[in-house]
Amino acid sequence: MDVEARILEAAIDRLESSGYDGLTISAVAALSGVSRPTVYAHFGTREKLLSETVKLAAARVLTRIVEQAKDATTAAEHTVEVMIAARAEFRRQPSLAPLAFPQRGTMLFDGDALGPDTMEMARAFLAPVLEFEPRLEPELDEIAETCVRLLVSLVLFESPTSRSDERLRRYLYRRLVPALGL
Repeated sequence: MDVEARILEAAIDRLESSGYDGLTISAVAALSGVSRPTVYAHFGTREKLLSETVKLAAARVLTRIVEQAKDATTAAEHTVEVMIAARAEFRRQPSLAPLAFPQRGTMLFDGDALGPDTMEMARAFLAPVLEFEPRLEPELDEIAETCVRLLVSLVLFESPTSRSDERLRRYLYRRLVPALGL
């Protein structure tokens, strides 16, 4: 494993065990077996390290989320299953917490929740929708933005409507699917 990969693995471990505040350059350096200057040489700042760490963790869950929707037979079913799987992953993965639970210095707090990285990931989650509904290609960015906005809400706020996956599934079919034109 190369040095940068070791640093990122250590950063993910540190973020999961100690949260945002526990992810320090010193702790990551010690855990990865490199010096602090080496971490700085690869990432420059703690914020950049955190950003890259969250991107890596998010990329890993992308595969799991899309896998959970692989049996979908319609664009609507794929979108609903992706939303349910994404909510579960964000709640289960502490390393993704900086996206869902904003603090100064994280992507969400700094206004990047709908930035290029987030939107690229959302489009990747939703790309299979185009296999079912090619006509939606010009609207994929808007669909992705709508899904990201709703996902943040679903991760942050619990309600009787969304407490269980089955209730959330029914809600998404009633409200999200028509809103997206699926």
